[in-house]
Amino acid sequence: MGGEPGVDSGAAKIRWYTNRERRYPFGERSPDPEWFEPIGFPPPWPDRPWIYGVVVVSANGVLAWRRASPDDDPVLAVLGDATRPERIADGWHLRHLRCFGDVGLGAQTLRDQPRLVPSPRELGDPPAPALYRFREAHGIPHHPRAIVYSLRGNLELTSPIFNTPGMDAIVVTAPAAAAALSDRAVRTPAVGIIAEEVLEPAGLRRAHERLFAERGVRYLACEGGEKILRALRAAELLDEVFVTVTDRIIDGTAHEGVVKIFDFEAEGADLIAEGKISPPSGWTFRRWRFNGR
Repeated sequence: MGGEPGVDSGAAKIRWYTNRERRYPFGERSPDPEWFEPIGFPPPWPDRPWIYGVVVVSANGVLAWRRASPDDDPVLAVLGDATRPERIADGWHLRHLRCFGDVGLGAQTLRDQPRLVPSPRELGDPPAPALYRFREAHGIPHHPRAIVYSLRGNLELTSPIFNTPGMDAIVVTAPAAAAALSDRAVRTPAVGIIAEEVLEPAGLRRAHERLFAERGVRYLACEGGEKILRALRAAELLDEVFVTVTDRIIDGTAHEGVVKIFDFEAEGADLIAEGKISPPSGWTFRRWRFNGR
């Protein structure tokens, strides 16, 4: 990462002018000071992982909408021009947040992005040795485990996320879907299954207690989709959310099923960190915490 050709890391680095979290075990040093300032995390809970959402929203708070076609991608529309320093900073921010544990994704996210491999280095990325050294130094597996939420278990098990060497995938699903999925997953040894009544908050909580106790998941970066984030929030499992606010304005009347991000202040969340890149732009990077620790 440091010294990536054609990219000024100084211009793409997030400067956290507010940062109220610098705790164990990740708060003391950055994995790559040229690109990242330390952000810090509290300890996980005694019986479940510390869960943090990672999202990007428009300037007027739009998170997602119902796609009109495969090309109608809300995330890309909210992010805009891929060559802007802000966009580059957000991409490295996402990969930085994958350093600390494992990554959660909904089945729809995988259908929308079938080649997604949620690791510090995605397919097609330049090398990111500093991020993997950071994981190794903290005793974390080379790749994050992929925690895939799927009510029906209707997953394409030939996708890269289930077949990347060194990456384990754990499907969190409902009991009714688990048996059929188990028959298919036996041919994909890196896929595990946790079956609970995940439509109910108590069942979703049990699933995460099992991820903690049976699989050793301590920190979980949930990258969506928005239904998963809201289910975690309803179950009081979503501890905090890292939010990238871009300068794009989305016309809500131009899309169906528009979803906005949480009203963090109204829901009593604390603003733990806020930053921008240098020179400042219309983008803001924030960290909102729901659950104190």
